[in-house]
Amino acid sequence: MSLTQALNSAISGLNTAQSRISITSSNIANVNTAGYSRKIAGQESITLNGQGAGVQIGDVTRNVNAGLQSELRGELGKAGTAEVRDEFYQRVQVLFGTPQSNSAISQRISDLSDAFEQLNSTPEQNSPKVQVLAAATQLVDSFGKLSDQIQTLRSDADDSINQEINDANSLLSQIAKLNTDIVRLGNIDQPTTELRDQRDQKVNALSKIINTSTYTREDGSMVIFTANGSRPLLDRSPVTLNFSPTAGYEPGSSGSGISLDGVDITDEIKSGTLRGLVDMRDQDLPQLADQINELATQLRDAINAEHNKGSAFPPPTNLTGSRQIEGTDPLAATGTFRVAALGTNGDIVSYSDIDLSTLPSPATVADLVTAINSSSSGGDLQARIADGRLVIEGKNGNRVAVNELDSAVTLSDGRSQGLSHYFGLNDLFTTAKNSRILTSTAMPDASSALGVSGTLTLSAGSGTLATPISVSYTNGDNLTTIQNKLRGQLTGALGLSADQASNMVYIANDGDRARLVISSDANMFATDTGNLSSKIGLTEDQPDMTGSLTVSQDIVNDPSRLSRGTLNADVYQSGSASGSGIKIADPAATLPGLGTPASPPAPAGTNYTLSITGSFGTVPISYNGSTDSLNSLAARINADSTLTDNNINAEVYFDGSAGSYKIRIQDAGGESFYISDNFASMPSVGGTDTSLVETLGLGIPYGLREGDNSSAASLAGALSRTDINFDAAGGLSPEKTSLIDYAASIISTASTKAATASDANEFQNTLANDLDTRIQNEAGVNLDEEMSDLIIFQRAYSASAKVISTVDELFDTLLNAV
Repeated sequence: MSLTQALNSAISGLNTAQSRISITSSNIANVNTAGYSRKIAGQESITLNGQGAGVQIGDVTRNVNAGLQSELRGELGKAGTAEVRDEFYQRVQVLFGTPQSNSAISQRISDLSDAFEQLNSTPEQNSPKVQVLAAATQLVDSFGKLSDQIQTLRSDADDSINQEINDANSLLSQIAKLNTDIVRLGNIDQPTTELRDQRDQKVNALSKIINTSTYTREDGSMVIFTANGSRPLLDRSPVTLNFSPTAGYEPGSSGSGISLDGVDITDEIKSGTLRGLVDMRDQDLPQLADQINELATQLRDAINAEHNKGSAFPPPTNLTGSRQIEGTDPLAATGTFRVAALGTNGDIVSYSDIDLSTLPSPATVADLVTAINSSSSGGDLQARIADGRLVIEGKNGNRVAVNELDSAVTLSDGRSQGLSHYFGLNDLFTTAKNSRILTSTAMPDASSALGVSGTLTLSAGSGTLATPISVSYTNGDNLTTIQNKLRGQLTGALGLSADQASNMVYIANDGDRARLVISSDANMFATDTGNLSSKIGLTEDQPDMTGSLTVSQDIVNDPSRLSRGTLNADVYQSGSASGSGIKIADPAATLPGLGTPASPPAPAGTNYTLSITGSFGTVPISYNGSTDSLNSLAARINADSTLTDNNINAEVYFDGSAGSYKIRIQDAGGESFYISDNFASMPSVGGTDTSLVETLGLGIPYGLREGDNSSAASLAGALSRTDINFDAAGGLSPEKTSLIDYAASIISTASTKAATASDANEFQNTLANDLDTRIQNEAGVNLDEEMSDLIIFQRAYSASAKVISTVDELFDTLLNAV
């Protein structure tokens, strides 16, 4: 080898050592730089004509484990989802509190229960009434706050989705620029390792937002797809993710999806912060709203059912319903309803039992108004429709009270309510009550078969559905097919346009669920030969019922209107009805003037029937004027096992002030029952004969008593009942329990989910951090190793310099010799 070759080799060695020292220096400097991978410079010999001519730097590479990196990105996506769920559930936890918290909804219900107990103990005092209204108002405020804040959380999730979309689009643009730089530098044989490190960091950040898959082309550019590999997010240039934020959220509403190149890809996103945010907005939070709505609905109905059975004392001058009605509205009512005119002290002025089965068929609200006004109490009170509500008010200074007895009005979902409860004549908790819109509960989707068959009929007393429409449905039908069948009837049978039909019947998205909505221009009623309406929960309660719940303003303004007693229906005695009844000197003697059935047309041996009706059903007690006395009637009543099992007995006693024997029929447990007589439906022998009720003047001896606390006791009992049927709501299974326990179950479930979300977040972050540590252990900078290399490169540099120095001396010697 010539001196020149030796010099060139030494210079190349010097340059190579210098380059490797530079790379090692960079490694050491970036030992604590996140995402920095150790750079390794290869070196290779230079040959000329088959002889060694020195050394040169080879490719500078990164020590990166592609498999671990791919695994890390998958776990980062899961960590992003877990992080979002943890954040939101911690906020939910603060919102709901714990079952032991004084501000928890279960405690608010318990406070109301305690207030009712106090009212039960001292119904005549004013302070317990004020306490009840304060507890009821706090409970309503808590429901409203929960409803509002759940929707606020949904809005926050929506805002965060928008921000994450912007961040993802920004990362895609930055990655695209890095791709361009990597390709450009690669084409001129310049190092690209630092740019690849930066790109990896951007891809990792993107993977935490939305799950992705990647591959790298030979030119060094990276292609990014959605996780299933079906849609490119970046291929040479980025594809923009699109999202339209929602201005505000209401219960039952839905936000927009995430689209890519005009295609909704929301369901294709399986992990990342976007998945977590979408799930919270469209699943978890709407489910919580459903649970609160179910609790509020059952609470409202349980309390109002009892409050409508009772009456205030002194009785009010009028009862005004909370339901918005029209006289032509259909009324599917059965049973008997009692309405009474009372004095200020609760004494009976008159009362009437309205047999709802005798209303015209089909019955309307106007028919009920007519029946009340034409009853025997029509001179002392009146019913009317004012401002779209049913009003029953006293005449001539009279007060009014009602007893629902066994009246029942069927709702569109098949449930029934007492007549006063249905019209809201004495509601404590009020909502916007009408049936112009019927909405189903939230169903998982609109395409799953419902598994029921029958015929659904929609009708109204006026407006579009004054002509009823009916659709038959089969087991394979789903919400969408039901919607289309109803639309078909609206366009076909009623001649509506397609747009009109679409506006009346449609599927509404509620998060990621679906609801069937039927709207009309008048109150409507649904009848069903099958189970569709109950299966889908077709009710008039809107998804935002919780937020619209209020305490009756009439009662807030006048706490004395709180129900505390019950219009008498548990004691009947002679001489109490209109007319005093006959005087009876001998209770064993045949009752004079009591009717005897004529034969013909009545069958020989036929007796009249006094019917005693209560929660146990109807028990017929036969009587005949030719044979019966007070004693025989009492004995027949007391011999009936159904009546005695239900604490109903008859007693014959002497009333000294009236100078007459009388009969008293009473429920010892204070339960309501009523008496009816079929005398008017059968001819009698004598023209002056009268029924048993008329002969004895059998009726209720009083209306309301000042010390009666039966309604207050029932209200307290309603909150401790353990047999309230809660429907499936928001992931909670249907169950039979108490209001307080169901509220505690909601809080407990939310608390459990919060704990689970926290654990999942900690686990996923630990897993991602462990993977990152493994990657850094392989790809990161090891100072000991770098220092060792630095010594080697330093010696190589010194050795090369020594060679140059030696060659220089040799050249000097050679020149001097010449």
